[in-house]
Amino acid sequence: MHFLAPLDEARALQAIAAVVPSNGPYASDSLAGDFLMPYLQRLLAEQRHLVLVDLVGVAAFRHLLDVFAAAGNGTALALAYSFADVFR
Repeated sequence: MHFLAPLDEARALQAIAAVVPSNGPYASDSLAGDFLMPYLQRLLAEQRHLVLVDLVGVAAFRHLLDVFAAAGNGTALALAYSFADVFR
């Protein structure tokens, strides 16, 4: 899905968020974090409206960031602290 995301970023973000569980071992898997965190960073750089303004996109982005930050992923924690005002 990550590789198809450029075709429809909003739909891909929603689909990825839908398959990542809120709890469980996936978020603490370093390979999952190493794969998804650059994707989230790319969205912030290239699709700001989707992850900062669009309500569905913000919810999906926030879900992914929350899940990985709660699991202790360093990159997710840094992103969460950087954008704390957005997610209040």
